[in-house]
Amino acid sequence: MKKKLTVIALSLGLGLYASDSRAKLFTLRVTDYGNLNASNGPVEAALIDFINTEVQKVEDQVNEDIPVPPPKRFMEGMANSSVMAGKGIGSDYASNMSVALVGAGVGVAADLEKDKTTDSDVSGVGLAPGAVLGFNLGTVRSSKVFGLDPKRLNLYVNFMKYTHDQTISDKADEESSASLGTLAYGVHLRYDWIKGKGSKLLGWGGVKVHLGYEFNKTDISFRGKVKEELNETSAGATISGTSRAAPTIDIRSKTHSIPLELSTDVQLLYFVSLYTGLGADANFGSASAKGSLNAEEMTINCTSSAGGHPCNPTEVLKANASADIDGKGSVNPFTFRGFAGLQLNLPFVRIFGQVDKSLGDELVSATAGVRFVY
Repeated sequence: MKKKLTVIALSLGLGLYASDSRAKLFTLRVTDYGNLNASNGPVEAALIDFINTEVQKVEDQVNEDIPVPPPKRFMEGMANSSVMAGKGIGSDYASNMSVALVGAGVGVAADLEKDKTTDSDVSGVGLAPGAVLGFNLGTVRSSKVFGLDPKRLNLYVNFMKYTHDQTISDKADEESSASLGTLAYGVHLRYDWIKGKGSKLLGWGGVKVHLGYEFNKTDISFRGKVKEELNETSAGATISGTSRAAPTIDIRSKTHSIPLELSTDVQLLYFVSLYTGLGADANFGSASAKGSLNAEEMTINCTSSAGGHPCNPTEVLKANASADIDGKGSVNPFTFRGFAGLQLNLPFVRIFGQVDKSLGDELVSATAGVRFVY
């Protein structure tokens, strides 16, 4: 499980970074042209256009090395993915527990609707690991619970905390790293509303009602250094300089969800169970991002060996960088979804995989895990 979580953490953490963003995080503009002035004639006007073009290339290259900016839509996707990642972790749909259950699983989610402000294929991602413990209330109580038969009432609790740090690059002046931390916990009740029929060879599991509470917190951080060199020659002049920045970005999502579900299942030849259901969730929470560019002022030297050239012997220009890094988005207050899963039934062991799909948008999640059942 530790190895699996590490792989998932890497894919989620590094998946936030895009190499080609239409929404610019980093902007670089010449603020001081020294003694150069376009009104002094076509030579200086062409030189200024050349300098602006090359500075724009530096800006574009730096943006390829910095994570995609977190606009509001992306933060909304992060919050909604956080909610979806927790589905299926702390509940149970087809394990036929009679006394107790112990297990672990992990859920991943993504908002697959493309953010129109970037070239990213997703608008948010989420992760929720969990260890779960369940037991049948009929083992500890014989009288009814709120009018319900305790033998048909199961209680589940789940909890897990996970962190991972990853070095992206250790190259001098280009060091970068990312970290991911998650905390997920919840409690669920399941009531076998309509009893099933059939046998273990071919049986229907009836209809089950699920009610719960889920909390998911995800922290993703980026730390890096960016260095881009400018050294180009045109119109009888050479311009040179170095752009440096040390961007930091912290993305935090914290969500709560109250799911109400109906599920049913069938068992085939004992070893395989198929289950499906519908769910409605009341959600609250948000995701936010804060960051700092930490960029140095860029000095651009314009030199020429030609007598009478505007950059002979040297003209010094200045360029300043800026960035819009902060963003915040709230979770959808209500989610309606369908889900389906496949479970392999071994003696005292259940291995399952589940997919959830939100109705009306592109939120999806996948959950997998193993459980020991008695």
